[in-house]
Amino acid sequence: MIKKLADDEVKFNLAVSLHSAIDAIRARIMPFSENFPLDDLRESLVYWYKKTKSKISFEYVVWKGINDDKASIDALVKYCKYVPCKVNLIEYNPIDDGEFQQASEEAINAYIKALEAIGIVVKVRRSRGKDIDAACGQLANKEA
Repeated sequence: MIKKLADDEVKFNLAVSLHSAIDAIRARIMPFSENFPLDDLRESLVYWYKKTKSKISFEYVVWKGINDDKASIDALVKYCKYVPCKVNLIEYNPIDDGEFQQASEEAINAYIKALEAIGIVVKVRRSRGKDIDAACGQLANKEA
């Protein structure tokens, strides 16, 4: 579909929810992604850029114990080298003590440092409202 959009000469920017540049971790986070391996996605993104000359934005949540390690950082850095892109690191809003928890500030900073070292623009999207359980998704998940 990304190739078709490029062929259709659409006039918008492309954002991809990546969350991991390691297939096994990405499939754990987003099970549907098993149908879209990273190699196939990369091929489509390279095609997109050649056709549109438009940078890709990678949306990337960093979770504690899931994708906050050096291997995950290195994999993202390598993946970003294939096509001009920027990375939006998104702060996660935990709603309980479940599997998905916000990564440490050190992990986020390690991503920033590694990506900036190869010239990738990185933005960190900070959440507001966590102190009153009003951050995105939290109100809908609270019991009265």
